[in-house]
Amino acid sequence: MGSDERKPLLSINDGDDYNQNVSLKTPPIEKESLFDKFKGFLKKSMTKETLPILIYVLLYIISGVINGVLLKKLMIKFVNYSFFLSQLTNYGYLPIFLVAMWYKMYCTSDVPKETRKFPQYKFVIMGLLDAINGFFVVIGGVSTSGSLQQLLNQAIIPFTMIASFIFLRERYSLFQLGGSAVILGGVVVSLIPSLVGGSSGGNILFYNFFYLISVIPGALSNVYKDIAFQSIDMDVWYLQFWDCLYQSLFGSILFPVNNWLPPPATIKFTEIIPSMRDGALCLGGKNTILPIFNGTTSTLAFGSCGINDNFVCDDCHNTWIIVLIYMTINIAYNIFILLVLKHAGATVYSIANTVILPLTNIFFSINFIMGAATSPFSGLSVAGLLIILFGLAGYRIGSMIKKPPPDSSKKDSEQGGDGDDASNNNKNNLTDSSGEIPQLIQPKNQLHLRNQFFGRLGIDIPESRYRAANIINN
Repeated sequence: MGSDERKPLLSINDGDDYNQNVSLKTPPIEKESLFDKFKGFLKKSMTKETLPILIYVLLYIISGVINGVLLKKLMIKFVNYSFFLSQLTNYGYLPIFLVAMWYKMYCTSDVPKETRKFPQYKFVIMGLLDAINGFFVVIGGVSTSGSLQQLLNQAIIPFTMIASFIFLRERYSLFQLGGSAVILGGVVVSLIPSLVGGSSGGNILFYNFFYLISVIPGALSNVYKDIAFQSIDMDVWYLQFWDCLYQSLFGSILFPVNNWLPPPATIKFTEIIPSMRDGALCLGGKNTILPIFNGTTSTLAFGSCGINDNFVCDDCHNTWIIVLIYMTINIAYNIFILLVLKHAGATVYSIANTVILPLTNIFFSINFIMGAATSPFSGLSVAGLLIILFGLAGYRIGSMIKKPPPDSSKKDSEQGGDGDDASNNNKNNLTDSSGEIPQLIQPKNQLHLRNQFFGRLGIDIPESRYRAANIINN
């Protein structure tokens, strides 16, 4: 018997050279650091498809924050001419919408004859509701701090739900109802400093509620637009021009209301023309309401501006520059709305909106940016913000998990009983291990995206219409 026969049965020399090298020379596995994991995640995420989407979302958030801050700074500049500002924000966009509508009508086929025959009286009703909404926003916003404005704006969600429930018979899930109730609770908490008289940032209780009331005509306008556009595919720019035109005309005849408002929005009937003239001078950078001093002293005389918060002096320096920047940012803001909805979808868009709210409030608390109109954080303002964010999250979750209407499920079940072998085979292929058929994600059609874009242009479409737009694809 040779020497090979005396080798152990499991000798390490048995097998090929590859196994020997693996068993003897395998290097130790190094643990990947968190930085390397994050770096690898970025490399996988930053593709040619996702990078533009990320840029659109970031630009939308940035433009949204700047848009909110600039609007409040405009209100500060025109604190003595709020009615002039309401007219400026209406008529200022008419030339832009007119040019866009003319291009759409005569250079494209986006405005067919059916759209041009749309009844004008419906535009009139929309313009009236939007004019009332804009009037309350601008007049009340002058004496409402920027941070409180952002929080009160969220009340549009529950009020639109109520209007949709009454006029459209829309039904909502428990998550949505709970989220809207939490949002209202956060609004109430945010108003507590004004109610107890300890608020800052130029808040006046009457005008805080005046601003809050604006969500009622806003919600009614949203619901009416949904009813009016159910039977027609309306071009966005064509709609915006006619809506803005009638909104401007109705806004011009609301001046009698200012006669009965408390300072600083009080404008007597005989002072309308001088107030509009002085507002135009303020737009050009000229101060009209100046402080009056006692002789050569530095003390303010009785009746002079600046003695109390109800009568402040003009600060119109560089006002026209702020107006131009605001209008430019506002147009870019609406463009990024469309880009985010088109390329990222409604879920990412909702998350971006939720991010904008706290960021805007942070900027309102920075003295370098807001100056005398700074709204410092307080315990109640932070609590109100957190409560509203929690309510928004609940409402968004409820919107995403809400079940389809019963009619559509019944329709699907009826189609499933046709006995068609091809459809049965497709269902079997889609069935998972639990025996359930997962719900397919249908691509968003043009109508669905347009409905979403309408929502951010002041035309919020209820959930039923979003689902109807998706059912068209099926």
